[in-house]
Amino acid sequence: MPRGCGARFRALGLAVLLRFFTSRLAMANTPWKKSHDLSRLSAGFHRLRFTAAGGVGFDAFIWRGEPGPVLLVNGATHGDEYEGPTLLRTWAERWRPRRLAGTVVFVPVLNEAAFFAGQRCAPVDGANLARVFPGKANGSPTERLAHLFDTQLLAQCTHYADLHSAGAAYHLKPWTGYVTHRGAINRTQRAMAACFDAFWVWAGPYLPGRTLSAAFARNIPAIYVECQGLGGVDAGDLRNLDHGLRNLLRWAGLTPGAAPRLHRQAVRITRDVDEAHLQVHHPAPVDGLFVPLAALDRRVRRGAPLGHVLPLDGSDGHLVRAESTGRIILIRRQRSVRRGDALFTLAPV
Repeated sequence: MPRGCGARFRALGLAVLLRFFTSRLAMANTPWKKSHDLSRLSAGFHRLRFTAAGGVGFDAFIWRGEPGPVLLVNGATHGDEYEGPTLLRTWAERWRPRRLAGTVVFVPVLNEAAFFAGQRCAPVDGANLARVFPGKANGSPTERLAHLFDTQLLAQCTHYADLHSAGAAYHLKPWTGYVTHRGAINRTQRAMAACFDAFWVWAGPYLPGRTLSAAFARNIPAIYVECQGLGGVDAGDLRNLDHGLRNLLRWAGLTPGAAPRLHRQAVRITRDVDEAHLQVHHPAPVDGLFVPLAALDRRVRRGAPLGHVLPLDGSDGHLVRAESTGRIILIRRQRSVRRGDALFTLAPV
């Protein structure tokens, strides 16, 4: 932790706890009516549209089988993450299981406004969907979307997976993770993450505003998966996601077959609330041109030079050094930066 930051992180911890308990209280005291009750759907395949005030909404593809678990999977929580939409939309087109012991729900594109703008956040209000959960029924468009997803769909599920990536501006070493919980929920989340055995595992404490924060508040086992990004879809990432999803369906008992044989993963469980908070590490010190000096997946020592930020006015450049010792698991690929933009993330793996 940088010097002088102790008070800031203690304050952050208190703010996280306050927001968590406030969201739990709001859920407990706010009645809601299901616009689409999954338990009442007939067996087979369904396409449903979930909508909120102002036209905010998303399409869901639903396979209803015999009584059993309800698995929800979505992509494009951020609009420039294309791996999840590509995988889930392909499955929606082709997958028609002969036997299904439960219900499977895919939302290929959750954040439609951001998706069609080709950017991380929704252009209509500039809000980051992964920072506003559980949302508000009468809030901004992004808050209404979060509230819709949380109360109308997530609340009906028993297991949840959110498919992310580094998006257009970053490149990362793919991993899967979860919010650390207690007891059976934590063990279930670890088993779910193990299904995506081509990825390493990075789990950590609760942070407010995420889709997984909403699942945590509802005691729903949940994981997220991060793919490389780079503004496109890597064929290897897509194969690994497909493999992991098939493993997850078999592990949950939704589809028939023996329990999958899984490869051993590298695992990092942290108690540091900010370790896996990608937006707070190695911030750009000024606006300018970013010139990286280190490569993804490289191990570096604390203080090692990672890159330069060169102001456009010709003034002296700023050297960015490693905040800690670890492996570079995320690097910014977009060279134009504003002050405060995260440039690198390191993990002690």
